[in-house]
Amino acid sequence: MKSKKSFVTVFTDTENFHLVKDVGQIPYFMYRTGAYEAELVTYKNSREYPYLNDEVKGLKLSFIENTGRFLYAEKGVLKFLRSASKRIDVLNLFHFKKGNILYLLLYKILNPQGKAYVKLDIDLNFFRDYNTFFYSKFLLKNYLLKVLTQVHFKLTDLFSVETEEARNYLLGVYPELKEKLICVPNGVDSEYINGNISLKNFEQKENIIISVGRIGTTQKNTELLLESLLLTDLGNWSVYIAGNIEDSFKPSRESFFASHPQLKDKVFFTGDISDRKELYELYNRAKVFCMTSRFEGFPIAFAEASYFGHYIISTPVSSASYITGNGRLGTVAEARPEAVSAAISKAISEGFLDADLHLEIKNFAGLNLTWQKIVRRVISYFDKNAKTAA
Repeated sequence: MKSKKSFVTVFTDTENFHLVKDVGQIPYFMYRTGAYEAELVTYKNSREYPYLNDEVKGLKLSFIENTGRFLYAEKGVLKFLRSASKRIDVLNLFHFKKGNILYLLLYKILNPQGKAYVKLDIDLNFFRDYNTFFYSKFLLKNYLLKVLTQVHFKLTDLFSVETEEARNYLLGVYPELKEKLICVPNGVDSEYINGNISLKNFEQKENIIISVGRIGTTQKNTELLLESLLLTDLGNWSVYIAGNIEDSFKPSRESFFASHPQLKDKVFFTGDISDRKELYELYNRAKVFCMTSRFEGFPIAFAEASYFGHYIISTPVSSASYITGNGRLGTVAEARPEAVSAAISKAISEGFLDADLHLEIKNFAGLNLTWQKIVRRVISYFDKNAKTAA
């Protein structure tokens, strides 16, 4: 008889950076609880996975072969589930997509007692536009997709979304999910941060605004951030924009500095910072975090910034209201240069930020946004339902 339950996450797109996001952190912290043997199953998408040596040391990473697709599903995943389903106590998948239905159906046939957990990581604004997970403008196809939606609901024991706002909205559309939909935000590894970074108090921090993400992508809308900075009197503040810079965006960056040379000593592009300690030291120095994305689910950067006590400025993406405490801990600004600039100007104005607000933001993150506490919600759900079934 095995002493620990088996928790297996299947996410075939996993690269090294995913290991410090929800894809890697959820199985890692299930393993860290001591109650589960955890495994992350993927294709090999990175030459190396160095985060296995430190940030997620002990997490089992298993590679399967990419052998193409069958309908909406990946053959490699189907092959893995045929051989492994009976030993999996909890199967963890991501997002609401058609391929998951085949995976869940196969898993449940081979292991009727197994539990399925799907983390949606949903962009609520996108969902509102369609008002359904599966949608087609063709009536017959739309009907069939709605049937598949209900099949997915029956095969899945637990869904999670990142905010109560998303949960309440989904329950308004799909009230049948009431007993199997919980709120699981993204978080940070507080033990790793506290063990590697000497956290600064408010007085020790610098007048720095940071933005973290994939610079120049359509999603991150970096051009809006730059346009907003042109309208802002930064005074004695600096802006650090961290992340890999898309080749297509590099001419825009060069044009920005060529047209506005006075900002060369105010705005800094750091490039990709793969060393987590180095990135966290930048968070540690800063006071304000600014994200101008066109769409988001719940970016890990929100949790990181909040844990370091940042006042967060964001465009109205799905999780913005939650992370800003509905305006108490940050500002949700319209996606216009004038609005973002006004929010930045307010945040950096003399006396607006203080030690009390900094501490309130940190306390919010400590209570709600650490993986150590977040995974307990998932475990508690399955434990509670196991007792109810018994």
